[in-house]
Order: sequence, then C-alpha cells, then structure tokens
Amino acid sequence: MAHQGSYQVETFAVGLDHEIRRLNAQVDLFWTSERTALERAGLQGAMDVLDCGCGPGRLIELLKNDNPSLRLTGLEIDPVLVDAATARFRSLGIDDCTVVQGSAEQTGLAPGSFDFIVMRLVLEHVPDPVLALRSLRTLLRPGGRIAVISNDFEFHERTWPPVPELDDLYEAYCASRRADGGDPCIGRRLPALLHEAGFSLVGFETETAHSNMIGDQAFFLAEGAGIPAQLVQDGFLAESVFERMVESWRTMLEHPDHAIIRPLFVGVGENPDPQHQAAQGPLSAGVEAPPLRHDLEFVAPSTDLERQIAEIWAEIIGVEQVGVTNNFFDLGGNSLMLEQIQIRLEELLDADLALTVLFQFPTVASLAASREALDVADRPTPADRDTGSAPNPSTTSGAAVSPEAVSAQAQRRRDAAARRRR
Repeated sequence: MAHQGSYQVETFAVGLDHEIRRLNAQVDLFWTSERTALERAGLQGAMDVLDCGCGPGRLIELLKNDNPSLRLTGLEIDPVLVDAATARFRSLGIDDCTVVQGSAEQTGLAPGSFDFIVMRLVLEHVPDPVLALRSLRTLLRPGGRIAVISNDFEFHERTWPPVPELDDLYEAYCASRRADGGDPCIGRRLPALLHEAGFSLVGFETETAHSNMIGDQAFFLAEGAGIPAQLVQDGFLAESVFERMVESWRTMLEHPDHAIIRPLFVGVGENPDPQHQAAQGPLSAGVEAPPLRHDLEFVAPSTDLERQIAEIWAEIIGVEQVGVTNNFFDLGGNSLMLEQIQIRLEELLDADLALTVLFQFPTVASLAASREALDVADRPTPADRDTGSAPNPSTTSGAAVSPEAVSAQAQRRRDAAARRRR
C-alpha cells in the first residue's frame, strides 16, 4: 500500500466534519483565480480530466458546473474522503463523475487515460514528489498536461496590519509537516520537480486570494482554528502564542483598512510526445540570457597589478581577455561570480575587500587605482619611519579617517583571513 504521506484527514485537524468543510472552503477561496489559471494551463473542451487528491470532491463539482462536457475522475488515497466525495456527487445528482481510491504513486488507473491532471495541495504531503509526478505522467496522453498547485509556507497568508504570530504558526506547521515526511515549502520547487519527472515545462505562476476582493469570510472558512489547535495539541506550537495570535487577529480585523492575502503556486508541465520530442534540455533552456557585449574597446593593462586583476576576471567570467576600462558586468560578470572574485582578489592583495567593491570600482583600472591609494595610505610617512611610529590614520593621504573606520577595517581583514583559511 502507498505511503499515506504527511496528511491524514482524521488526524490533521480537530474533527472530521470541520476538516471536510475546510477542504471545500480551500477550493472556494481560490476558485475565481484558479478557474482562469487552469484555462491558461490548457484545460478546455471535452477533456478527460483527473483530480489527483480530490478530497471531498469540491473542485470536481465546480469544474463540472463550469464545463459539463468535461469527463472527470477523482483519485483519493483516504477512504473517508472517497466516501465523502461519492456521497456529495450522489446528493447533487452528478452521476458521470467517478472517485477511485489510490495514491499518486499507485493510481490503479490505465496509462494514457487523461488529457489533463490537476494535483492540488497534494505534492507537499507525498514522501517522494518526483516518483509521484512520474507516475502521473504515465496517465497522460502525449501532449497532455498537468497543473500542480502547491503551498509555500514562507509565502503563506499575510495580513495588514501584520499579525506577528503568523511567523510562529508557520514555523510550527512546517516542523509538523516535515516530521511527517512532507515539504511545506514545495511551491518554489515545482519547475525543477516537473522537469526531473520528465515533463516539458509550460508555465509557472502565482494565483492569489485577497480579502478586499472576496471578503473575510472566505478566509475564515478556509483556515479556521483547527490546524493551529492541533499544532498546540501535538506540541509544535505554544498555547500562549496561539492565544496571542487570536488577539492580534482580532485587532487586525478591527482596522478599517485591514487586508488578508494568500498565494498559491501553479506549475504546469506537458507530457512530451515521444515521436516528436527533442531531448530534454537543461531546466533553464527556455530562458535566453542577454547577449554579452563584444564591441568593448580593449585597453591593455599597464601595471602588474592591473594584469593580475584582469587575469582573475577573465578566468572567472570566462572570457579571453579583459581590458582595464571594461566594465565587469558588461563582460558578463554577475552576482554569482562576486564571491569568487572577492576571494581571489583578497588572496592577491592580502587585504579585505567587501562584496560591494565591484559596484564601486567596476573596471580593472579603477579597482587597481583604489588599491594603489590604499597602499599609499598604509605606507609609513618619512616622519613615521624616523620615529618608528605607525601612520596616523587621521592624516594619511590627506583624508580624515575615524577610529571607527579603522576598527571596521581591521575586522574586515580578520574576516577575510578567516575566509581564506576555509
């Protein structure tokens, strides 16, 4: 039997009936934006559609009402929710929608049966997301698509005015889900996971629910107090934090301009047609980098220091040569290269360099000149050599330097030395 994952309906919240109502409200909360998101993902016409993790069936109900020509199937691992969805459809007179028990990893459904799959708020709970997505890909016909809708609890419900205790709540929720083998921050990973599972990437977007658009009540029904209360009961959230959160929430709602906002992430993948599919390229294949400038004038280094800096830049940026007037970023340098540049220059100069130095001195000439100025400032004056004293930081190079600046420079040197030892 497939692993239940980090969600079981009878233990996830304080009561079964309350949790079923919350699951239905979670669908309603986003339906206005989600309907159009699914259309953009390719849902249309008389398709065969699977709702993987259909819960009590609310999404299937809304999809059927919106487009009666859809042929809808629900897949649900929890037998309690299978029964709840089946009873719901029976009470509404929907007799052409089927709910079967199974998991994303072990569906029990025939390969190539569907044109479109929706996997909504499920992937964060499964123990092996890529395995689950690969299994679902076998159910799609060539060219069929999947829309994976997921949470990311670092971008979860937020308010105005802020409710500070929400940070504690989400930290407790994440700890609870991870203890059960889930990933509550999986939303940001959807493109990479779809790619690894063999899908061609079609899209990635955010859908948002906002209280100024749909009212407060939709959020109350979708969130409720069941999950925080369960987190308190399970020892993940302090009861005092829960009590403060209730008070902060009440204060927020009393503000005349209050707002509640919550995003979900939607990743869309397509099952490639094996007869026409080119080899899957890298994840970033669809993103074309801006062209590098090849019309830059080359001015050769004139000092050993300029030559050494230019060689370091050329090696790390990956260009043949660097002129002393060429801008680091015009040559293709980026923020990922900054630390490499920083470490190499600190080794060369035996001095500390802040990461921002390339923004201040973005050419070899300006950087070398700044180093030469620093050398001059560090050299003893003739009077210093006569007396054996250290240079006076308030008079060297004709510029006043505060004791705080000298102290900060000394600390940066110690930090630089520590980095070089790593």
